[in-house]
Amino acid sequence: METSSARPQPVSQTSRQDTVNRRVYFSPGVYRYYLSQQLTAPEIACLSKYRRHIADHDVLDIGVGAGRTARHLAPLARRYEAVDYSPVMVRYVKKVMPAISIRQADFRDLGTFEDRSFDFLFATDNVIDALCHQDRLQALSEAARVLVPGGLLAFSSHNIRYKNAFSPPRLTWSSNPLRLAVNAAKFVVGQWNHFHVGPLRQITPEYALVNDPGHHYACLHYYTSRSVVEAQLDWCGLRLIDAFDNRGEIVKDGDDGRESAHLLYVAERR
Repeated sequence: METSSARPQPVSQTSRQDTVNRRVYFSPGVYRYYLSQQLTAPEIACLSKYRRHIADHDVLDIGVGAGRTARHLAPLARRYEAVDYSPVMVRYVKKVMPAISIRQADFRDLGTFEDRSFDFLFATDNVIDALCHQDRLQALSEAARVLVPGGLLAFSSHNIRYKNAFSPPRLTWSSNPLRLAVNAAKFVVGQWNHFHVGPLRQITPEYALVNDPGHHYACLHYYTSRSVVEAQLDWCGLRLIDAFDNRGEIVKDGDDGRESAHLLYVAERR
């Protein structure tokens, strides 16, 4: 099994990744990328299987974005709290969903919440992958801290075993002239971003920082394997109990999920 350590990462790399990602996630119109109201297949599968940990329980939604998951979780929970590190997202949700309890907070520091104060944490859309290696471990430790014993953390993360994980921008062909023009414009933006952000890519034996199709190659996201995620969770006091692929099916032990760009993990607080 691959292993993961908590060794410090050079400050320069941490700063570069944070700077690159904040430029995107703090931009004025970023919420427009997250206006969908639909759950994904793995989210549906996860919430269906673990509904008893949500219904009439205390739930924290991390990286709530424009409120997509809040629409599904808040009506079920006894207590529902939402956080996002982007002030743009927080302002938008406060405007369109005033009944939702939301505040600006960072996954790396959930100090606004007491120890053992939630039964279920939900952090999908790969929000943890905006963080560098040591900050990721800090975020998982914070998740363990605010969960009650036996509580669950469900989060998604990019899969380094995905067959197209390191692919550069590509032009998608369409016989529709208008669609082709849109695809061409996206390709040009992606190429521009890839030229500027691509050189910051980093590959280690445990993980990689990759600029990917999300936000047209403008962000640096953390990619790793299921075995490394399991080791990271264990180090932080959490136990991996499930992984779902992009179809919402459970990934069996030994399966690297190469058809899925990301996996949704469920871990239990010991």
